[in-house]
Amino acid sequence: MEVLEGVNGMNREICELLKKVYPLENEEKCRKRFVGRRFRNTAAAAVAMVFFALVITLRPAGEGKIGEGGRVARPEFGSSRLELLAECGGTVRPVEFELPARRRSQEEVQELLDRAEGILGERILGDNPSLQEVTGDLVLLDSLAEYDIEIEWKTGNRELISGDGSVHNMELKQPQEVTLTARMYYGETVRECDYYVCVQPYPYTQEELLLRELYEEIETCGEETAKQHYIKLPESLNGNEIVWQEEKGNILGIVVLLGIVLIAAVYSRESVALRKKKREREEEMLIDYPEFLSRFILLTGAGMTVRAAWEHMLSDYKKSGRKRYVYDEMKHTMAQLEVGMPELRAYEEFGRRCALLPYLRFTTILTQNLKKGSAGIAALLRMESEEAFSERKNQARRKGEEAGTKLLLPMGGMLLIVFVLILVPAFASFPV
Repeated sequence: MEVLEGVNGMNREICELLKKVYPLENEEKCRKRFVGRRFRNTAAAAVAMVFFALVITLRPAGEGKIGEGGRVARPEFGSSRLELLAECGGTVRPVEFELPARRRSQEEVQELLDRAEGILGERILGDNPSLQEVTGDLVLLDSLAEYDIEIEWKTGNRELISGDGSVHNMELKQPQEVTLTARMYYGETVRECDYYVCVQPYPYTQEELLLRELYEEIETCGEETAKQHYIKLPESLNGNEIVWQEEKGNILGIVVLLGIVLIAAVYSRESVALRKKKREREEEMLIDYPEFLSRFILLTGAGMTVRAAWEHMLSDYKKSGRKRYVYDEMKHTMAQLEVGMPELRAYEEFGRRCALLPYLRFTTILTQNLKKGSAGIAALLRMESEEAFSERKNQARRKGEEAGTKLLLPMGGMLLIVFVLILVPAFASFPV
């Protein structure tokens, strides 16, 4: 794959991170691998987002609630709540209504009523203060599931009170009484109760008036197909064609938004992982510095030259089979020395690649040794070793403090649990 971003195009910070994390690998190969991995992950996330968006957008119409010819299947028992969108006159409006089950034959009704028990509890008042001050919808139950009782309502004025209890009083000028009749089926008994309702005028907006007319059309269509397995939705209202749609919410928008977030997260994932690896590298090199310096002082104090001590430490590292960043940097430096680079420059580049203050001090001491001779280098190295071990102790202390801070939350949770275990039984034992 072609390199998508060169040294100039790629973020300079990323280039520096790649050099530090992969010091022994070719820079160009590292850049190609990083850019390729980031491109593949980002492209995969984008393809997944587009796929899910297409699946949601191109869902077959047959999977929804509205079938061919505006037919909506009725439930076998009880009722179902329909939430649709009605496009009429160029405006889309949400419409919600209860769709009852199909009316069964007398034999079927008798079979259902045989299982009915209990008594009828009726609550038709709703939010109205009394039946003589009705301004809002009434609660006309079509069944009592807990008693298996079916209720059938009749209204003396369907234009004012619909069979579902909806009150349409937006055009009412004077209070008007309406008789509601509830026919209750219980076993072999049919009982009729009359309720005298006084509907009061109530101001409605024009939009609510249009919705009222739409609900009436739905109710009329429901009556016409009451014995069918479906309801035929109205096709027009006041001369305007009605286009029915299912309310799908903003699923597509949410998918697109989540897809964009996913793509951004995947795109930045490699950079975040690279920064994390750089922090781990620096922490590891700081931890290894006291041991590295002690071994170097021991070998040079035994009479070895700087280069001989360097080679001996690398030889021991190869035998150990471990993977440590500081020794990988030493291998890089040794490779530079073997191809003819001067020791002074090789040690200086070692310090720059490590990019940590202790290693910069160490390379400064080595370069001074090469420039001015070995006089005093042992004392400088011992002082550096003492300071390194002191810093190692401080670092261990900081790590311990951070660990203690992280434990505060779980310890607080455990303390709360202990309080609950002690106090709840104590309060429960008190006499009421």
